[in-house]
Amino acid sequence: MATAIELQERIGAARVLMRMLQYLGLWPISQTGLQRTRHTQCRARLAHYYRYLLHLPLTFTYNTFMWIEALTRWERADHILYISITEVGMMALTLNFWRMERRAWQFMQEISHDSGLTLCNEVERIWWRKQQRTFTLIVICYIGGGAGVLFTAFGATLLMSGYELPYDYWLPFEWHNARNYWYAYGYELVAMSLTCIANVTMDMMMCYYLFHVALLYKLIGMRLIALQYLSEPFAVQKLRNIIELHKKVKRLTVQCESLVSLPILVQILLSAFILCLSAYRLQNVSITITCIHRAFASLCVCVCLFETQYCAMQINENPGQFLAMLQFASVLTLQIFLPCYFANEITINSDALMTCVYSSNWEGFSPATRKQMYLYMELLKKPICIKAGNFFMVGLPVFTKTMNNAYSLLALLLNMSK
Repeated sequence: MATAIELQERIGAARVLMRMLQYLGLWPISQTGLQRTRHTQCRARLAHYYRYLLHLPLTFTYNTFMWIEALTRWERADHILYISITEVGMMALTLNFWRMERRAWQFMQEISHDSGLTLCNEVERIWWRKQQRTFTLIVICYIGGGAGVLFTAFGATLLMSGYELPYDYWLPFEWHNARNYWYAYGYELVAMSLTCIANVTMDMMMCYYLFHVALLYKLIGMRLIALQYLSEPFAVQKLRNIIELHKKVKRLTVQCESLVSLPILVQILLSAFILCLSAYRLQNVSITITCIHRAFASLCVCVCLFETQYCAMQINENPGQFLAMLQFASVLTLQIFLPCYFANEITINSDALMTCVYSSNWEGFSPATRKQMYLYMELLKKPICIKAGNFFMVGLPVFTKTMNNAYSLLALLLNMSK
């Protein structure tokens, strides 16, 4: 069993993410170690229903109101659909987290407590801590970006003249007055804050699954290279340990794929539409754009520009709303990029193991040891990859295709609107 310090080293920021998910009703609350009394039974029952008490009146009801507004006011569809489809993806992610919560909990328990995954020396610990700190910075930037979208959108609305909401949604009463406006604004602030923070936290948790598995493959490669510094008896024992570790990591990879496969598939299928609608919405957010055209690429408003366009922009009324849309598109682009990147790292690190074997100077070992190494290399010939719903491999090429699809849809939509 891992000590508290080892646990902190092993999973780093994931401990905080799991705690946040518990508060958000998206991670099982441990009841171990409690005596079965009437009080603890009531507490366990409350913990079980807490998620529904939190998300039914906010997440699911709020998204229903959004879709009612979108379907009854087609003239405002470009203001609503991009965020409504995002909310659908978030609800699908929520339902998947509830469905897979036991598997996710077991997966995190194994990678944090299994003695077979213990770091062997100080070099590995220093390297591991550095990688965990890097992921922590990514978590801070990503969650901070999501919170920034909320702050800008709701803050900018208060600066507008008249009674406006950051995101349109249907209400059963008239809210365009001083009395009812704050009820509508307050409900949306609470509901959108919950869905946004839950969404980015779940995204980071899925990315951590992929990140941790990729690190384990990298760790195997480091240990294979280190065999060259050992005498053959010690190298043989180390090799056996590495093979056992590899089998365990391959099993963890299958578990990881089962946890992230469906959510990533939903994200990729919806993201092209959301990015397209976001970019189209940016064409109409109180902005006048005069373009000197030079070839432009995927989503002129996102961080993924493949070509260049020079624009002279004059923000007429509400720069805060434009900034919120720009932040939203940027965070959404990261939402697609990060799982593709970490899944790609699993493929790269696992493919590099063959090179690591050759770097171990295995040719100098005895014939029996070389035979073991050869059999291990046969095991490495089968590629390791993460698939989205058993349809396609997740990696950076998928991210590029998604951005290209978004740009194609945007070009089509702009041509149709002329």
